[in-house]
Amino acid sequence: MQRHTLPRVLVVDPLASDALEALRRVYDVTVQMQPAEDELAVLLRQTDAIVLRSGVKLPGHLIADAPDLKVIARAGNGTDNIDLAAARSAGVQVFNVPGVSSPAVAELALGLAFSVARHIAAADRQVRANVWRKADLVGSELCGKTMGVVGLGSIGSRVAELARGIGMSVIASARRRDDERREACRRSGIDLRSTEEVLAQADVVVLACPLNDHTRGLIDADALRLMKSTAFLVNVARGGVVDEDALRVALLEGVIAGAALDVHAAERAPSGLAGLDNVVLTPHIGAMTRDSQERIGQLLLEGIRLALSGRDAPTRVC
Repeated sequence: MQRHTLPRVLVVDPLASDALEALRRVYDVTVQMQPAEDELAVLLRQTDAIVLRSGVKLPGHLIADAPDLKVIARAGNGTDNIDLAAARSAGVQVFNVPGVSSPAVAELALGLAFSVARHIAAADRQVRANVWRKADLVGSELCGKTMGVVGLGSIGSRVAELARGIGMSVIASARRRDDERREACRRSGIDLRSTEEVLAQADVVVLACPLNDHTRGLIDADALRLMKSTAFLVNVARGGVVDEDALRVALLEGVIAGAALDVHAAERAPSGLAGLDNVVLTPHIGAMTRDSQERIGQLLLEGIRLALSGRDAPTRVC
C-alpha cells in the first residue's frame, strides 16, 4: 500500500510515544504541536482524523472547511474546545477518552492541596535562592479538616476517596441530589450539600466539575466571599469555572488563604496570579502521567480504527 492511500491522521497535542508509534504503523501521521489557527486550517484540509487534547481549540468554521475530516479524537475527557454542533452538521464523528485520566487528575488535586496548604512551592523557591525563612512558611494540616468537592464525577469521587484516606471529612455538591444519590454518597462517606454550603463549610475546595452553562464563572467574587478566610481553592476542572480576576482580588485581600490551579482561563499566556506567593500554578498536567497516557493511547487507537472504518467509537460524543 502506498503512503498516500493511508488515512491521514493529524496530531496537534502531546501523545504518549508508544501510541504515536502505533498510529504511524497504520496511518499517514502528521505531528504539528499546537499550530496557530491559520496553520491548523491548512492542515485540516488534508486530514481524515485529528487527535487533540485541551491545548487546541477546534471552532466550527475550521471543521466546515475540512472536506475530508471524518474523526475528531479527544485524547482526554472534556470536549468544550470542540464545536460539537459543527461536527455533527458536517457528519464528523467526535469521541473522547473519559475517566481514564481521573486517577491522575485526582492525585494531582490532592498534591496541589498539600502544596498550597504547606507552602511547598514557595519553600522550594526560597531554598533555590538560598533563603531560609521558615517562619514565613507556617502551613496548615489537612488531616481532621473538611474537604469540599464541587462535582462528583470520576475525578471528584476519587478526590473524595483520597481525602478520606488522609483523615479528612468530605462534603460535596453535584447536579443530581436525589435520595438515591444521597444514599450512595452516604455509603461512600460523603455528605451531599449545595454548592453554597460546600464553599462556606470546607477548608479545602476542589473544583472537579465540567465546564458548561451552569458552571462557567461559578467561582466569582460572591462565591469566594462565602469561603472561610483560612480556606484553599484547588481547580482541576476548567479555567472558565473560576473568575481569575475575582480570585486575585480575594487572595490579595485575604478573603481566602490560597489557591492552586492546574487549569487557567488563558493557557500559554501570562497569569495575573503568578506574582502571588499564596498561589500554586501548574500547566494543565492533571492527566500527564505515564500510566494515564498509556491507557489513553490504547483507547485512542481503537476509537480511531473504529471511527475511520465507519463504525462508532465506544465513547462517541456526536
